Amino acid sequence: MKKLLLMLVAFVATMSASAQAFITGDDMKVENGWAATFTPVADDDEINAADVAQAADGSVYVASTFTKSFTFAGKALPDPEGMTSSAIVKYDKEGKELWAAPMVGNIAVSAMTVDEDGTLYAAGSFTDEVEYTGADGVKGTIKSEDVLSAFIAKVSKDGKFEAVKTFLATPDADLLATGLYYPEELYVSPTTIKLNGSKLYVAANYNANVDDLGWKAAYLNVFDFMYMENRSKGIFSLSKSDLSGATSVLTVQSTERISYEQVYPEALNFDFDADGNVVYAFIGFGNLTLATPDASKGFTFETTNDDSGIKDHALVIGTIKDGISAKEFTGNKNAGEAIPYSIAGFYVQDGTIYMAGTTYGSDWFDVSISHEKDYAFVAAIKASDFTPKWNRTASLPEDDVKATAIAISDDNIYFTTNKDAYRIDLATGNMLADGDDSDDDFDMSTGDIASISAWKSDYVAIVTIDGTALTAMSIDLNAEPASDIPEGGLIEIEQSQGTEYDDFARATLVEGDDYNTYTATKDLQIAIKMMNVDVKDCDYVVVRFAEPVAAGWKLAFWSNQDLTDVPAGSTEFKYVFAEDPNCGVNDGVLPQICMMTFFGGYTAPLEAKVIGIYKHLADTPDAIDAPAIAPSAADAPAYNLAGQPVGPDYKGIVIKNGKKVLLK
Repeated sequence: MKKLLLMLVAFVATMSASAQAFITGDDMKVENGWAATFTPVADDDEINAADVAQAADGSVYVASTFTKSFTFAGKALPDPEGMTSSAIVKYDKEGKELWAAPMVGNIAVSAMTVDEDGTLYAAGSFTDEVEYTGADGVKGTIKSEDVLSAFIAKVSKDGKFEAVKTFLATPDADLLATGLYYPEELYVSPTTIKLNGSKLYVAANYNANVDDLGWKAAYLNVFDFMYMENRSKGIFSLSKSDLSGATSVLTVQSTERISYEQVYPEALNFDFDADGNVVYAFIGFGNLTLATPDASKGFTFETTNDDSGIKDHALVIGTIKDGISAKEFTGNKNAGEAIPYSIAGFYVQDGTIYMAGTTYGSDWFDVSISHEKDYAFVAAIKASDFTPKWNRTASLPEDDVKATAIAISDDNIYFTTNKDAYRIDLATGNMLADGDDSDDDFDMSTGDIASISAWKSDYVAIVTIDGTALTAMSIDLNAEPASDIPEGGLIEIEQSQGTEYDDFARATLVEGDDYNTYTATKDLQIAIKMMNVDVKDCDYVVVRFAEPVAAGWKLAFWSNQDLTDVPAGSTEFKYVFAEDPNCGVNDGVLPQICMMTFFGGYTAPLEAKVIGIYKHLADTPDAIDAPAIAPSAADAPAYNLAGQPVGPDYKGIVIKNGKKVLLK
């Protein structure tokens, strides 16, 4: 994933800075967390919906469309046989696959949220007939008559479908009776789902009647010749216990339900203030009306009655509390189409609204800032009077940038675009960059960021799409910072033959991926030699061999060139500093590490396959089980001056531990 130049735009003044994402790298390694990948589709671009929900216990729910059978948690999901189906899968806090719940038919999950107890609520759209199966094997069916209708599902933490509610899109009977209306592609499609007390709230797009909610669609009169559907948006609530009691909270649509001009809301999102009141934001153009069951409020945003398409794309933020409050933000008019405009995330916390989305043209909060491309924004706004506190935008000169989601912890916003992801300080709006002074821990492969979710300041999860693969990641925000100490406390010392130190013959060296092979053919051939080795804060050095070594190899760790034998058959040789009364370590420096042949005692050619030479950090778990070998063992083998091994009864001058000794 390439780094972006993120333009940081202050509310009063404009500045730019190079900022890094909190997700970096290309190895899909996550410190203080995990990453897991599954492949639910056969071809690229078939994952057309993916979402993630972080639970309080660290577990993670992921929803994705699937077009082929795949295995999850040891079970094969059914082949959808050409239908774009959906599945909800769950990982535990360590990234272990727990269960999968398939929904086979034409269906997509578009939003999820998790209750304190781990209960999952999922919302999305479907058409025709869909069969869902819980992790317990219990099946159910939902149906819609060739239109895109909505569903809400309550799923227990162990994967059981506890309740499923549908909201069907229906054509308007009065318009059908005119003979000028031919319904096409009717839909009601959820975009956001949130919990508030005992209720579940859902935002949705619709262009058809939704009878269970009392929603009536808006329509475009085309030259008195025919009627076409127009776009509307709304929010409804229902009981979280059994998904009953569905009630409209608000709708936003064309003021004239049947109009000659196509005007509509382009985006809608919501959250709740400290008292539980709905706080909303929408983007739209033309004459629009926001309606609740008890009140309504009209908005007029300028449009141009020509082919230029230039119009106001206004932002409205308000609260549903004892009526409707609202504040309007308008930038410079532009011809940007509706597609770029979105409110990808919207949260209220500690009296501040945090929102992110995609816009085009001038900034709502500072009209001097403008881009002729789609660009992402994230902003903080006072909930009391809707005054902006700070605003940041992300753009690229060569490409569109679209916001995908935000997640809020106690201290930070995790802001994702289709290009990258960023961590932002709630109070200041400052971008928090990766680096040595950062506690950000994500590493991931390339891929499009689909969604992000956080649980307070405990966990944050993200899901990305890369071709046919979907990757879920989660990080424990409260975990201890990752240690720089390698596994087992072993730090590798680079092998060298040290030809710069002396003129002794060197053993033949063949370097390999897993080990280096040293071959000696005569006496006094050096395989390895490193001088003045840094062993600060270490307690021993170990040499590891890929295969048991034959007799004849010697090691030296001292300044006086004393030698000790590597026992035949060894796969590890451990030299413990504290166990050697003659240890030469001084100020954290080991005089040398030398491996060589001496005089005889071996059969040429003598080979050693060295995996590595390591120093061990003190105060870490012992990584080596092999016994330490003292360099001055009394029973060390002895050799005559010709290099031939001699027995204990031999009298005369011998070589023992690399020294000449007189045996009487």
